[in-house]
Formats: sequence, C-alpha cells, structure tokens
Amino acid sequence: MRIITIKNDIIDLKPVIWIKGIFMVIIGLETTRLGVGIGRVNTNIYYGSFIFSLIAISGMLVVFILKDRDRDEKTRRFRDHKLVITFTSVFYGIAFGLAIYHTIAYNLESLNLYLLAFIGIFWFLTLYYGRDWKYKGILRNIIISFSFSFGLIYGASLNYTLIPAIIYLYFGVVFSLQISKDLINDCKHIDRDDKESIKSIASIIGEEKAQKLSLILDILVILFLIIPMFPGVPNIFAQSLYIFIALVAIIFAGIAAFLSFRMSVERKFYRIVKIFLRCAMFLAFVAFILANF
Repeated sequence: MRIITIKNDIIDLKPVIWIKGIFMVIIGLETTRLGVGIGRVNTNIYYGSFIFSLIAISGMLVVFILKDRDRDEKTRRFRDHKLVITFTSVFYGIAFGLAIYHTIAYNLESLNLYLLAFIGIFWFLTLYYGRDWKYKGILRNIIISFSFSFGLIYGASLNYTLIPAIIYLYFGVVFSLQISKDLINDCKHIDRDDKESIKSIASIIGEEKAQKLSLILDILVILFLIIPMFPGVPNIFAQSLYIFIALVAIIFAGIAAFLSFRMSVERKFYRIVKIFLRCAMFLAFVAFILANF
C-alpha cells in the first residue's frame, strides 16, 4: 500500500517538469552562447541544469502542499506539512548553495543568484501566505509553468548580464502554453476536482471563463512565435529552420484556440485541445533548438 502511495507522490511531483526545466536551461544557454567560450558554456550547462532541476523539484513540492491543503482532512496525504516544507527548503538550499559556488568558482556575474533569490522569495511567500488563500489553484498553475519556463531566463543569465529579448519571447511561449494546457485540463476534470475539494482555476472562475483565458493565451503564444520570424532578430542563428517548425507550432496552437472558441456546453473538445497544445509545446521546443544551429 505504501509503495502505491510513494509512486503517487512521485507522480504528483511531476518529474516531466524537472526534465523540461533542464531543457529550458540548455536552450537559454545555447541561445546566448555567441561570444562565450565553449568551455564556459559547457560548464554552465552542467551546473545550471543540475541547479535548476533542484529548483524545479522544490517548486513541485510547493505545488504538492497547495494541492494537499485543498483536500479534506480524511483524504490528505499529510496532516502536517512541516516535513514537506523541510524537503522544499533542503532542495532549494542545495541549489542556491551550489549556485553560489558556481558563481564564485567560475567568476560569473551575480545576476543568476538574484534570479534564484527571487524564486526563493516567491516560494516562501506562497508557502507563508498562499496555503490558505482561496485562489491557491491559480498559484499552483503559475508555479508549475514557472518552475520550468524560468529556466530559459536563468540559463541565459549564466552567459549574459543583459538577457536578450528573444529569451523573453521564448519564455512567453512556453509559460503561456503550459498555463493554457493546465486550464483545459482543469476544465476537463472540474467534476473530479469539485468532488475532491480541489480549487482549480476552472472551478474558481468557471469553465467558460477558463476556456476564454486559454484562448487568449493561445493567441499570445502565436504572437510570441511570429515575432522572431522577422529578419534581423538577434540570437536566431538558423531563422529558416525556426520559421518552418514554428509555423507548424502556430497551426497547432491556432487549431487549439479555434476549438476553445467553438466550445459550448453541448460540444466540448478538451481532450483534443490538450493534444494540440502538447504538440505545439513540443514543436516550440524543437524550433528553439533548431534556431541555434
């Protein structure tokens, strides 16, 4: 019985988010590698990937606490969350300590430390003030998306002090896509969440508003993907490759947006919209990678 519980706990911590975070760090580093020595970039990849994976784990532990707090006392995994908070602090503390060593040992600028400190403050404020906030479902979705998409900005900060605009566009794409996908997922499972007393965004603002918000985010994703297609955008090394893959990602995001717009009480396309958003996310990753060749 305990084995099943441990398995469920690991699933709740979303290992796929840790992996996405590592990819985001690598993309952020590769996108800003111009003018940085190959040895420095490789060192930053080794340290940055490991550090941010620990940050992502700590973020998922925060999400775990927020979700568990919504449950009734009988169905909660932990009656006292002090142990989980301790693990959150340990993972974040190891990551920040390693980041300090990385910065000092390799004479990096301190921007990456400020960014990690910002995340730590965000985690702390969420645990201190957000655990009993009635809109904690919004916090959960933001933290899930932030815990991997921010890897782009963190990775870039290891190479440059002045982070280029393209990194923020990439961040906008993956952050918005993840939030949009989570909104659709919340709508799909709204009955189950209501039964388990889990306050998702859809159950807080309603299915219709959640669908509209997902639609708006999909449109933003399309805009963020289009901007790097303009000639002369810095840090796009292979624009033709980027354009080809990004156009396909735009098509998938556009179909998802159209289906979100057409959804009604009688016709719900949650499953297919989620599939299209996942495809758009994967293609966006591929576009970001190919843009660096």
